[in-house]
Amino acid sequence: MSKKATISDIFERFGSTVKLHHKLSKEQLKVLNLLALCRTGKLGAHREKCSNCHYQKIHYNSCGNRHCPNCQGVNKERWFLDRKHDLLPIKYFHGVFTVPSELRNLFRYNTKTLYNLLFKCSWETIKEFSLDKRQKMEAKAGMIAILHTWTQQMHYHPHLHCIIPAGGINPKGQWKTTKGKNNFLFSVRALSHKFKMKFLHHLVALQKSGKIRLVPNDKHWKTTKKFYQTKRKLYLKNWVVYAKESFAGVDQVLEYLGRYTHRIAISNYRILKVTDSHVTFKFLNRKKATTDSDTITGVAFILRFLQHVLPKRFTKIRHYGFLSTRTKATDLPKIRKALKVKNPPPKKKLTSREIIIETQGSDPYLCPKCRQAEMV
Repeated sequence: MSKKATISDIFERFGSTVKLHHKLSKEQLKVLNLLALCRTGKLGAHREKCSNCHYQKIHYNSCGNRHCPNCQGVNKERWFLDRKHDLLPIKYFHGVFTVPSELRNLFRYNTKTLYNLLFKCSWETIKEFSLDKRQKMEAKAGMIAILHTWTQQMHYHPHLHCIIPAGGINPKGQWKTTKGKNNFLFSVRALSHKFKMKFLHHLVALQKSGKIRLVPNDKHWKTTKKFYQTKRKLYLKNWVVYAKESFAGVDQVLEYLGRYTHRIAISNYRILKVTDSHVTFKFLNRKKATTDSDTITGVAFILRFLQHVLPKRFTKIRHYGFLSTRTKATDLPKIRKALKVKNPPPKKKLTSREIIIETQGSDPYLCPKCRQAEMV
């Protein structure tokens, strides 16, 4: 049986052509080089041996890059266990904040600035609605926001997936449940309008302060005049903030977190075939609700992947309100008291081995052959 092709194989095979003919950022070049080497032996290796049956195997070192499909396992599970500690026995909503297609090229040229703006405006929108008397909640909300920048076919599409508890804590320490109907806290139409107005207001402020790079040869953003013409058109357009079906319970929230938080543009299991010139991969066609495949050149595959590389040290998962790192230590105990539920036991600092045992039920150090002793 032939070895299944991986993203590392694709990067190793076509990476030199990409570097020769295309201009890449420092971060993109770093990702391209590391993913081509991950678990190939070129980053080193070590030999393991069972102290009981003397079975041996070679373990090739991984690159550790957050864009690599081989290297997200333990990081994802560690983050997942930390969030499990914070969840409450309440209803949670799933919202998605996205921007019109006209803005995508501007995002490409201003990734860090506009990704930050997307986070800022999404949270400000939820925060204002949660404190608004007309919404009949008037309490401090919470939110976990996760940045994704891709579609199933790896096309560029920046958007935020947000997990939002169905209520908040007021200044008196009381838990206030949202009065929203169906599957979202507040009116989706009203949220969309507020989000649009905030985003465009801050976008203009960034432009005036010289923090926005215009996009050469782009009909929407190539000059200052075009910038303001496009901005006026975007004011008249309906923006999309949409709600998916609310989570059935805490278990479903945890399952969602486990799938979405450390996801990258494409994983190895979706690679179907790699030839000397092309790559075939499968994707979910959401319009038809079917699984289809796409075949593109190896160079095009890498370029699609690299457009989703994040700026250096950029935080793609953020916590707000009573779930923020700064305030949850005081807010969560108050909320649990108001909900009459016990505080969880103190968090334990787990090793990578303990995390894998707890989340996957298997010991990575145990000999896979005799199952009696550790690999050393």
